[in-house]
Amino acid sequence: MLGIPLATAGFTAVACGVCVEDKIAAAYDYAIVTQAAAKKHQVAFFALDGRVIDNEVEQRTLARIAQGTRGVDPFTARVSTANAALSVAFDPAVVTFAALERALGKRLAPKGLTLLRLQVMAQTSDFKKRASP
Repeated sequence: MLGIPLATAGFTAVACGVCVEDKIAAAYDYAIVTQAAAKKHQVAFFALDGRVIDNEVEQRTLARIAQGTRGVDPFTARVSTANAALSVAFDPAVVTFAALERALGKRLAPKGLTLLRLQVMAQTSDFKKRASP
């Protein structure tokens, strides 16, 4: 009897890691990551918690909200409504990650959405790991 709960707990942990990777992959854009690395900027990946409608209108709306957030690099917001994921590039000399996360969270709150931090790619090695297959 003890083996079943332990086996289930192990599977859940693996599934969560897979879900995180799926969300990051859904909002990942190689060109943006490459440009951010060249400028010594960072790329932040978030899960969106709440009701996300999976259609193009919602995707454009969420991207526009993210893009209009102070500190987000122009044209770098990527949204996957199917996976409830979002990414943006930003210059840490202009805005800290914490300030970006707070501002973006406030802008998404009226839509009933909350941000869940997945990963911040901050160093060249972070970009290289993600860029290679």
